[in-house]
Amino acid sequence: MIHPSIDLLGGKAVQLRGGNPDDCVVAIDDVQGVAAQFARHGELAIIDLDAALGRGDNLALIASLCAQFDARVGGGIRSHERADTLLRMGAKKLIIGTCATPDFLSRYPADRLIVALDAKGGEVVDHGWTRGTGAQVLDRAQQLSAYCSEFLYTLVDREGLMGGTDLEAIARLVAATDNRVVAAGGITSLPEVVALDRMGASCQLGMAIYTGALSLTDCVMAMLDWGKSDGLLPVVVQDSNEQVVMHAWVDREALAFTLATGNGHYFSRSRERHWRKGETSGHTQRVLAVRYDCDRDTLLYRIEQTGRACHIPTQYSCFGDQTFNLRTLEAALQSRRAEALAADTEDAGSYTRRLFTEPGLVEAKLKEEVGELIDAATPREIVWEAADVLFFTLTKLARHGLTLAQVEKELHGRHGRRRAPASSQGDA
Repeated sequence: MIHPSIDLLGGKAVQLRGGNPDDCVVAIDDVQGVAAQFARHGELAIIDLDAALGRGDNLALIASLCAQFDARVGGGIRSHERADTLLRMGAKKLIIGTCATPDFLSRYPADRLIVALDAKGGEVVDHGWTRGTGAQVLDRAQQLSAYCSEFLYTLVDREGLMGGTDLEAIARLVAATDNRVVAAGGITSLPEVVALDRMGASCQLGMAIYTGALSLTDCVMAMLDWGKSDGLLPVVVQDSNEQVVMHAWVDREALAFTLATGNGHYFSRSRERHWRKGETSGHTQRVLAVRYDCDRDTLLYRIEQTGRACHIPTQYSCFGDQTFNLRTLEAALQSRRAEALAADTEDAGSYTRRLFTEPGLVEAKLKEEVGELIDAATPREIVWEAADVLFFTLTKLARHGLTLAQVEKELHGRHGRRRAPASSQGDA
């Protein structure tokens, strides 16, 4: 797997030579734009350098990024309060360095934690790479392997120098642990990326992709198995409601177009040519992420679909009608809100308009429906009243420009927060 790194310093995406904040090689203001491009290629690694150095933080920016993209987050996580905050912001995993002790880590599920093994000359360093710990990498990994799911192994003395990484040192760590290993620091060439993948290690890429020495698209291409179907790979296409909408094929060029533009491109075996989804129908696909399976021979496109995905006019998906779920209802409510707010007359949209414009109406309905759900006794009554509560909850969210995805991230964050000690009943 590839994890493009977004290191934040003063609200900018930066790359530092040797981890030195006074030797900034790259500084980009448009962090959102960088994130959108990188996220198509792999799950982001967001590092708060200000927090790591103890001179502020980038929490507001991190919250915005986590609301839009899958991301693991690290940098300056030295308290349970900060760890909890990042999980509630939507971080999929936390990268813990300075506070990576059994006591600190044991408060969280291991599958939500990555332990940072930042090393200079084989010694683990912390506090923003400024302090030696006296611990060796393999010893630290053995001590902490039960408390995390991954290790981020950064060769600090090679970081940002564009001189290559130490494949032998990384291979030793891979051999010493059953945890997933993500390598960082000095990775500069495509052969290194491929070698890491072959040994079972992922890579976190920074300086090389920002300076153009490495292409993220080339890295993805090199990891895939193109030999099974005459240079083609099957693609499963999944919309934002998590419904599979179509199956297609890509060759290298079609995949490169997709990764570069964010528009769904494919290869037609019957017509023997490339095609872009929506080029004639207008039913386009914006590709948010491209992921590959464990065998490297099948792709998953996560997309936002405009119109229908199927060429049959009566079908939304090549597998049938659009699935109805809470996201379908949410989209309908958001559309009705836009129509109601754009209407010229006060009575346009009637009750629907009032729900989105009249102060207190949604809140009053929620109170009413929650009470009725509490009083419901039979299974049918409980389901009926629960449906009303969900409807008006989604209406409340839509009215304030909020989404179900944000609620899901909040719940996911709570799931990964501190577990209460065995003797305590609090803070589950």
